[in-house]
Amino acid sequence: MRLGLGMAAALMLMATAMPTAARADDPMRLAVVSYGKIPAGASFETELFQNTEISNHVASTLKDTLTAHGFRYEPDGRGLVFAINADPTGRGESDQALGITDQNNGQVHITIDTNDTGQSTDTIARGYRITLGIYERESGRYVWRAEINDLKPDADPMTATKPMVEKLVTALEKSLKSTE
Repeated sequence: MRLGLGMAAALMLMATAMPTAARADDPMRLAVVSYGKIPAGASFETELFQNTEISNHVASTLKDTLTAHGFRYEPDGRGLVFAINADPTGRGESDQALGITDQNNGQVHITIDTNDTGQSTDTIARGYRITLGIYERESGRYVWRAEINDLKPDADPMTATKPMVEKLVTALEKSLKSTE
């Protein structure tokens, strides 16, 4: 019994120590609000907040990543719309992407801060930010919103986009419902 408890304590200690080491290398901060389940393999299109080189790069990366995860890209379709904003300064305030003004109807609120600076999140300087809002084309109802920040002050948006989009899609997969 004591050996079993000792092993359990050692495993718990190792489990809590490992994420800290991983967080030191990963300065990304992700916040998600999910308003319900999203059908797996749904059709989608993208919509840009600003028509910039960086936003188009994010849209292209998102299309490729979502398609690789079983979603179907259908421009002018009737499915989901992925509204994208990419901010290379990361300093502008963006309450819209996360629905900050009305989070009472959100079913899931997740904030993952992988930056181990010990600073309050209100005072952390931002590097590069991608915000993503997903809404149903026909009803206009938002089903999912997220914001991811790469807090490195020298973050290159062109190279940081792919890992940031992959984290967004991984988080999105937690809100999928089976089509079966």
